[in-house]
Amino acid sequence: MNTDILLLKTYFGWTSFVNPDKAAKKSFRLFQKVRKKDIREREEHFFALSRTFKVQSHKEPIDCFELGNPSGDVVLIVHGWDSNAGSMSMIAHALAKANKRVISFNLPGHAFSKSSSTNLVECKDAFLSVVDFLNLKEPFSVVAHSFGSAVSTYALSKSDYTIDKLVLLTNPNKIETIFKEFKTFINLGNRAYSKLLKITHDRLGEPLSNLSVQENLKKINYQNLLLIHDKHDKVLPYHHSVEVNNEIENAKLVTLEHVGHYKMLWNAEVIDRTVGFLNGKEVH
Repeated sequence: MNTDILLLKTYFGWTSFVNPDKAAKKSFRLFQKVRKKDIREREEHFFALSRTFKVQSHKEPIDCFELGNPSGDVVLIVHGWDSNAGSMSMIAHALAKANKRVISFNLPGHAFSKSSSTNLVECKDAFLSVVDFLNLKEPFSVVAHSFGSAVSTYALSKSDYTIDKLVLLTNPNKIETIFKEFKTFINLGNRAYSKLLKITHDRLGEPLSNLSVQENLKKINYQNLLLIHDKHDKVLPYHHSVEVNNEIENAKLVTLEHVGHYKMLWNAEVIDRTVGFLNGKEVH
């Protein structure tokens, strides 16, 4: 255990004991903290090549990027936590080459945002703001990665949009599970954790226990679902996709190995399966 993690655990363990309210508020802010990473050269290249536009949202304008055929079938791409739209540029370029109209955007608090924090509610609002702005009349498809999968399914469960194909490149399932793992990681006490759940409930407007990808999928009008997950994913465990696949009838789970969590976005096999699925090919 490195020194920073030890200090974090010590702080939240002690603060949970002496002042659980403070520990809950601090942990809520920490949970929303985005670690902004430097924009890599291949991501800069994507931003430079894309047609750019901004969409107004509740928090701040959303940076949006478009590639491909303006008249093609629309595919919305949603990146994960601590990332940016350019991180999925290989997939975006492949879809553009396949004659799709590809739209991606930076989630609140990420990339060029003035803020460095966000949450599921803000990201859901941003997703819906972008889709509403596009004013799409026909069913569209969505490709999402990691936290972006939670954002997409949560947002679509609150809308009446019709989705053609949905691709989740890893996904959490029960958001409550993520919170429990966070509690253990920072050594948050039980009383402070209960107060953290109360803060989250107030922000979401519904119990955390209600939020799960598998339950949100049941509220979405979509045709086909593809799940791709590395069996040995060290960031987001494989069991999340297994749970979803077991609950959802029209889902197809592709289990891979050695493609990683982030590196999968640049993996030729993952990209080929994603593009093929969106083109109507059967994925094995």
